[in-house]
Amino acid sequence: MTTSPRSFASGKHQQVSGPWPATPLQPFANARLLLAENAIPGDTTSAVVATHVLECFLKRDNYISAKENGPGVDTGDFTYQGNICRASRLPPNPGAIWLSSELAWQQNGRRVASEGKTVVAPCEGWIWLGDLTLLNPPGDAAVDPYAQHTQFSVLEFGASYGSGGIGALVQPLIGERVFGTLKPNRLS
Repeated sequence: MTTSPRSFASGKHQQVSGPWPATPLQPFANARLLLAENAIPGDTTSAVVATHVLECFLKRDNYISAKENGPGVDTGDFTYQGNICRASRLPPNPGAIWLSSELAWQQNGRRVASEGKTVVAPCEGWIWLGDLTLLNPPGDAAVDPYAQHTQFSVLEFGASYGSGGIGALVQPLIGERVFGTLKPNRLS
């Protein structure tokens, strides 16, 4: 069996020793992503082996019109980019725990890796974009009437820098970059 070129490899790079510190963007985090880690990295049709919760600071980039749609982005979607503030790896069907105010965080600033693997792009899941201070222990998504709770697809992690080189210096300071599309009004 060959190893997919999409396998997580940044864990093999020389990194800052010890865990990453909390990022300066954490107080401004405005979104939680629940993303599927697939058995075949990058194949969103393969079995889900775990889910990852990423708390992020995100900003909206573009509205996708008919002339900009394509793979991973449809007319009516919005592109978002930002940085991961903290993350946790959960079982494949975590229920509402991903929105709990008492979620135990495992990693600051980047995706959690287990046995040399992590969630990779492209991946799909959910976004809860709202006031994170309103989240409660049961993980009730309806606590913020203004929050968006809908589908989200990550198209890229780590760009513009990647995991090595200057990325190994920048990402521990501000968090790993994430870029994706919010798909409004898609709850099924």
